[in-house]
Amino acid sequence: MDEIVMAIAESCKEMALEWSTKEKMEFDHFLHEHPLNFYDAHLLLKEFLDCSGCGEGLSGLICACSTCYNFFLHESCAELPREIQNFFHPCPLLLNILNSYTCNACFKEGSGFTYRCVKCDFDMHVECTQRPAIQSQGDEEELIQHFIHWHPLKLVPPNNHLEVGCAICNKLCFVNAFDSSAYGCQDCNFFVHHSCMIDIPRQINHFFHRSCPLVLLTKIPYQCEGCDEASSGLAFRCGKCKFQLDVKCALLPTIESKDADKIQHPAHEHPLALHESKEFGTEVRCRRCGEHCLLDPCFGCSKRTCTFFLHRKCVVELQPEIHHPFHSLHPLTLLRDLSYQCKVCYEDGLGLAYCCVQCKFLLDVKCTLFPTIESKDADKILHCAHKHPLALCGSKELGDEVRCRACATSYFASSFSCTECNFFLHRSCAVEVQEKEIHHPFHPLHVLTLSSPPPLSHHETFQCSSCLGLDDWFFLRYRCAKCDFELHIDCSKSKVTIPDFKYEGHIHYLSYFDNTLAPVECNICHEDAQTGFFRCVAYAFNIHIYCIRSTPKTIKHERHLHPLTVTKSPFQYEMISAEHANGSNDEFYCDICEKRRYKFESVYYCPECKFIAEVRCVISELLPSLTISEEQSTEKGTVDSRNEGSSAIEATIGNLNDQIAKSKQERKALKKEVEKHREILKGLEEELEQKNWE
Repeated sequence: MDEIVMAIAESCKEMALEWSTKEKMEFDHFLHEHPLNFYDAHLLLKEFLDCSGCGEGLSGLICACSTCYNFFLHESCAELPREIQNFFHPCPLLLNILNSYTCNACFKEGSGFTYRCVKCDFDMHVECTQRPAIQSQGDEEELIQHFIHWHPLKLVPPNNHLEVGCAICNKLCFVNAFDSSAYGCQDCNFFVHHSCMIDIPRQINHFFHRSCPLVLLTKIPYQCEGCDEASSGLAFRCGKCKFQLDVKCALLPTIESKDADKIQHPAHEHPLALHESKEFGTEVRCRRCGEHCLLDPCFGCSKRTCTFFLHRKCVVELQPEIHHPFHSLHPLTLLRDLSYQCKVCYEDGLGLAYCCVQCKFLLDVKCTLFPTIESKDADKILHCAHKHPLALCGSKELGDEVRCRACATSYFASSFSCTECNFFLHRSCAVEVQEKEIHHPFHPLHVLTLSSPPPLSHHETFQCSSCLGLDDWFFLRYRCAKCDFELHIDCSKSKVTIPDFKYEGHIHYLSYFDNTLAPVECNICHEDAQTGFFRCVAYAFNIHIYCIRSTPKTIKHERHLHPLTVTKSPFQYEMISAEHANGSNDEFYCDICEKRRYKFESVYYCPECKFIAEVRCVISELLPSLTISEEQSTEKGTVDSRNEGSSAIEATIGNLNDQIAKSKQERKALKKEVEKHREILKGLEEELEQKNWE
């Protein structure tokens, strides 16, 4: 007896020592803003108080805030983990304290402690999260635990004579004795097919609600956003947006299901049911092609108040996202209930359209029905250059006065035409011009749209803002109507560039121009420039190649024995008479290409031999010093730069392509970094929301 008393006394001493040690400790807790201390409840509290978390009375060693004197926790409550994972919910659950909530597991009211998922608006009692899980050991256990129901589900054999429906597929669980097994909770009258229980996901991404994932919740009251039916039970839900889909709508077959009689489609917010054509009158038309639904089977909205129909073939062809040659920069997403103007046919519409949200590019679904120039055997196409379909016509059908809107030539070749508008386009030109809108460095402020100029009242020409050439009004070109900026199709093609040329604190995007149709002034030497120079079209900045500091002023070229030096032109010996000084260029030639040159531009010259080379003919010797390093330049002399196969230009373009590829890789890495920081920000926002709840 004495030994027992001594043991109890020793135990009390150890407890008292532990308490006295803890009472001196101060620690931070994630549920409260101030530090907490350990106290003896009997010594600290003069009146009976409850735990701020579990709501039970306080006794023994407790945790309390000595700053605000209104936050208390049992020692065991303070030791609860901040975050847990539970089979009943796919997301992590964070411990929180709420004034009131409904547990999404047992559906009883609660207050105080809750394990909560803020994103899904999901709560669980602490006691519910601590309930031991039942471990399944085979395919068909007698008793299992599953996230579709809070209570354990018991195996129900097929010969039990129960007439109950599956909570997932809504079909009878048992039609005959040979049906597959099911599981059920008879207390809740909840039954599911074994196969349905295995296949149902905990979380889905659905195109009815692309912005957020949908999480499966049990026994919640809802109004389905798919069929508008109100009920209570299993439903997929976005807690953030309060968007809900019942299980049958969320798991309906999609457009990929060939034999389904009921599907969901991104073109319509409600499920679509298959109908025979004989059910319709002449007033029912397909929302994609606009044709009657009399001949082919159609899918129609399951709601009687909605008159949305699609042909079966249109259901398959109307994809949620497409890549279209008229806008190759980004994919186009199918949107519904839009008020829009199509960028191709320019018709106003209300309903279905393909959209690039980033570029505000809209394409009517009817305009996607026609083949494009990519369809090799099509005799009728839709082209981004014209609002009407273009029919293929042979060379014999075209008269002498017919000219192609792209190249302006009238040579006889296979062409596409719109006779209504007198619009013709060579097949080869139609292949070359396929972009309806482009983003171009020559005009970075706005997008450029492919268009045929309208008839001009005062003049019948337009000037290209790039090459400065004047052309007939009917030419196709890229245009910014806001800024009256015009760009030839040929001028929109890629050029040799210096993308980051700095001058007087400004960065210019310089492009190499072999020739312009009118001279411009060099911003460095203030002399005329017309051939073989660099130009920043966006800021009207022009510079001779030899005015760039890094350009060699003396070079060697394979077409001449001696060095060539930059020299002002024209030369005195070229002047046959005084009138040549300011007159035509007819007698001023380049000795490399043997063609007429612009006489007021400096040339590379050998005074000993009187050998003249204009800048554009020796461009291959100059470019490496501007855009590529010495080890990348070729030792062999180069040929006429106007030949696009020039090795130096190819090397330069190859180097620029490498830079673009490197930039793309860096962009991908930055995107990953941005996503990482977004996740961190998301976590911080959830913590902030938890504190706001407190």
